[in-house]
Amino acid sequence: MSSKSRKKLLLMGKSGSGKTSMRAIIFKSQLAADTRRLSATIDVESSQIRFLGGLRLDLWDCGGQDSFMDSHLTSQSSTVFRSVHSLIYIFDAESPDLLTHDTHYFLKCLSALSTQTSSSSTTSSSNSATPLAAPASTSSGTNEDGVGGENSGPMVFVLLHKMDLVPIEQQQTKFQEFEREVGAKARESGWKGGLKFMATSIWNETLYRAWSIVVSHLMPSLSLLRHHLESYLSLTSSLELVLFERTTFLVISSVTKKLEDMNEEEKRLVKGWEERRFERVSTMVKGFKGSCNKLHLPFTSLSLSSTNYTTLLDALTPETYLLIVAPRNSTNGGGGGGATAASVELNLKGVREFFGGLEGIGAGSSNGGK
Repeated sequence: MSSKSRKKLLLMGKSGSGKTSMRAIIFKSQLAADTRRLSATIDVESSQIRFLGGLRLDLWDCGGQDSFMDSHLTSQSSTVFRSVHSLIYIFDAESPDLLTHDTHYFLKCLSALSTQTSSSSTTSSSNSATPLAAPASTSSGTNEDGVGGENSGPMVFVLLHKMDLVPIEQQQTKFQEFEREVGAKARESGWKGGLKFMATSIWNETLYRAWSIVVSHLMPSLSLLRHHLESYLSLTSSLELVLFERTTFLVISSVTKKLEDMNEEEKRLVKGWEERRFERVSTMVKGFKGSCNKLHLPFTSLSLSSTNYTTLLDALTPETYLLIVAPRNSTNGGGGGGATAASVELNLKGVREFFGGLEGIGAGSSNGGK
């Protein structure tokens, strides 16, 4: 399997921070309430997850007890931190050692990651028969979610977890202080790679939001996929499209009609839309699918119609679902008026084959895009 279609993810953090619980919720469809029965991770638990068909995630859940962390950073360092695509590091928001002992271990993990990345780059350079082009580490671009850094090496996602335990009025201040102090210490320690800070909880949609960003970062041709979604949005006069991965129901990409292209009625409709609506849909649909499975009933599609909207959630490809939101009524001569469930389904049926052909590109398949 091509290295382009195989990505190694490290899931690290101190013991009890919530690593195994979030892995069970995202990839094993467990409910948040059921994670209380999970035991602590011993040493390293490695699992291979098929994602979007051609992409394989090698997820390493590393035990967070001090003895295991010390082992990961010393005798196991060359194994644990070798060939890492992304590090997801979890902090417990209620830990009394959040900015001291916990941050100390995080900085040591960054150092080990830098060392192994540099070692791998040196080995690759020495084995090359031709001069290498200037490394991509000179780039400082970021994507739409702010993911990026000064180099093209491993990306680090820092999750301040269990934020539900922090009083609501203190959450924003606590997160901003955490991001500022830990980010500064990381840069002072010499880390020049990408850092993305997020606040999460297993009890709300923030967990799906965070992992959607992580997974989107793994897809090398996401911009191409988004381009075709934008074309489909325009051709069908829809208001919004949201692409989900079939098993986890993580958001892969989304496009919304530009405000300047909307008529007055459409502007009125979208005015009250919630910022976290995609992740709420993920949470609700995954819960509904779980209920269907318990009753041995298949989940195929979901269609809802109201006075203003026609909404369809249906398979786009064997590995993805597409949520389509189209206006049912339109004023001022705007396009997209009168959309019905039948017309939305017909439009979706017409593009399934096309998007099916693109999926290898979107998933980073070894033969995609050639």
